[in-house]
Amino acid sequence: MHKLTLATLMALTATLSHGQTCNPNIVREAPDSRYQLLNGDTEVKDIQTGLIWQRCSLGQTWSGSSCTGTAATYNWANALQTAKNMGDDWRVPNIKELDSLVEEACYNTAINETFFPATQANKLYWSSSPVANHTGYAWIVNFHDGGDYNGDGGKLYDGYVRLVRSSQ
Repeated sequence: MHKLTLATLMALTATLSHGQTCNPNIVREAPDSRYQLLNGDTEVKDIQTGLIWQRCSLGQTWSGSSCTGTAATYNWANALQTAKNMGDDWRVPNIKELDSLVEEACYNTAINETFFPATQANKLYWSSSPVANHTGYAWIVNFHDGGDYNGDGGKLYDGYVRLVRSSQ
């Protein structure tokens, strides 16, 4: 897990999107073989961690071939409440769980796009993990390069959400 500075994050956010790029010389940490589709392909089970993920970001729906609609943004408290309201044990992942989705061999987006299409590149995804030394902040992952971030804006920032639950 690595931490981005605010300046780096702002530079990444300003970058124009041009599609996922992967380094063929780096062994994939999140290859297709690591995942299994469930529940009409709307959920993804990570065989390595046992976690079950929503395939699309909150606000999007699985169309049978892609995530459609617009991913919604939430501040931290609203993200946690929305997850709770979803039921079925869905929750906002902690930072270690969210980091488990990062594909270090790729950027723009640093995630397995086969199983998690339409992940917002250059955007921040909430974890449920507060920053230990600052109650106004929580850890976020930027799936542009998979970096962790805990800076400016804090829990009031609008970020994206991908929900998780433990295997049943």
